[in-house]
Amino acid sequence: MTYENQYMNGQTWPELNILEILRQRNPLVICITNDVVRTFTANGLLAIGASPVMSECSEDLKDLIVHASALLINIGTLTPDKVSYYKDAIALAKKHEVPIVLDPVGCHAGAYRLSVVLDLIKTGNISLLRGNQSEIKAIYDALGPDDEDNNSTEGKGVDGAQVEDSAVIAYRLARLINCPVVATGEEDYVSDGTRVFAVPHGHPIMTAVTGTGCLLGAVLAAFFSAYYPYKNRLSIGEFLAYALACYGLAGESAVQVSGVKPGSFSVAFMDRLYTLDDAVLMSENHIRPVVVPDQLEVYFISGTQDVELNEHRLLSIVEDACRGGVTCFQFREKGAGTLVGQQKLELAQQLKQICAKYNVLYVINDDVDLAMAVNADGVHVGQEDMRLEEVHNLVGHKVVGISIHSVEELHKTDIIYADCVGVGPMYATSSKPDAQEPCGPERVAELQAEGLTLPCVGIGGITLDNAKPILEAGACGVAIISAIAHADNPYEAVQQFKHLVDSTK
Repeated sequence: MTYENQYMNGQTWPELNILEILRQRNPLVICITNDVVRTFTANGLLAIGASPVMSECSEDLKDLIVHASALLINIGTLTPDKVSYYKDAIALAKKHEVPIVLDPVGCHAGAYRLSVVLDLIKTGNISLLRGNQSEIKAIYDALGPDDEDNNSTEGKGVDGAQVEDSAVIAYRLARLINCPVVATGEEDYVSDGTRVFAVPHGHPIMTAVTGTGCLLGAVLAAFFSAYYPYKNRLSIGEFLAYALACYGLAGESAVQVSGVKPGSFSVAFMDRLYTLDDAVLMSENHIRPVVVPDQLEVYFISGTQDVELNEHRLLSIVEDACRGGVTCFQFREKGAGTLVGQQKLELAQQLKQICAKYNVLYVINDDVDLAMAVNADGVHVGQEDMRLEEVHNLVGHKVVGISIHSVEELHKTDIIYADCVGVGPMYATSSKPDAQEPCGPERVAELQAEGLTLPCVGIGGITLDNAKPILEAGACGVAIISAIAHADNPYEAVQQFKHLVDSTK
């Protein structure tokens, strides 16, 4: 039986044929890379279906850049002269609107390397930052706020250790530098500053072959050429997660042929990059969505029922709230006189545009069809709505949130299919007429003691005066309706909640 979406009039999203498009386009990737990996990088790009060219001077690059689909800057063999060239290359790529991938090789191992990377990032023209998790953490530590608990990671040489909370670091750094961040390790993470994805593929033998990390930067650069057809369907974060999955799956498959032998693996890996196809890439859920606590800190929920059925007022309030720093917005359109059908769809699309403008996670309440039709970031359902497993299977890699009111509900919920939880009502609320009896902030701690490990927010009757106990009980954030929607100044109201959350961490 074919599933029909009520908002899409029989239309369906086209199949994902990312590798096919990449190979058809045969993108030219200019590689400014280190001396050790040039041949390996060139062969890997040819295998994936791209055309590599190595460039070492600005005069040469001026002729090449007009034909390029992407530029890779890999600082592996660093010299002062190369730094000047990197900056010239960035300026040329910007002029010709060519995406730039920066691989900050070894920047966690020395102050000079790190200073060079920071200077390149501060140009504001990097399209993707790709490093191992130690490198990414070193950059975040240098650019982000001081945090004594954030300095536990060690790395040596150009290799890097697995960094705890790398998903959080990737998300924060992507927002800080306003470009996607890929952090590779035992499990890879990618964030575009709105979404976060984990990619658990690859094999440890890949770290024993010089060039596999550097080649990944080049492969990600090649994938940029295939993104445009999918920009309305996939966020850049999800698209890059597919690219990571492709690379990791090629590594896993190569090991099956070569065994755990570095020399044999190198040959088998090139062969697998050449033969891997979209059927393999799309055959299973090779990537998974991740919700990090930061995304839930100030969680605004609203619909026209909260603003006297005034669509324009809702749009204005949501934009003010996004400017003020909400980290997630949930469109909840319920009640007498609220929008349905095409009008609801059009409003949902406008709200999505606002959230995208400010890198705010955009979630649809209950309406799975609407979430799919507007390509929202996620959907939140209640206990009486569609089964979680069914929701998960329908929405693919979107975030799935679930409401949980009691320990009993926690134990009967297929929590494995959810990514985050709303707990409540914390206090008495007038925003939801059918709300259950208040359970209080202590319910958060009770659920966590009973095994709830997903990030959660408290919801229901929350104001600036009563929010702190919810955060102290263990919630990542607070979900707010009236205190923002009815505020005289929504922007300032959000700022106050954000300050409260930051001060309670």
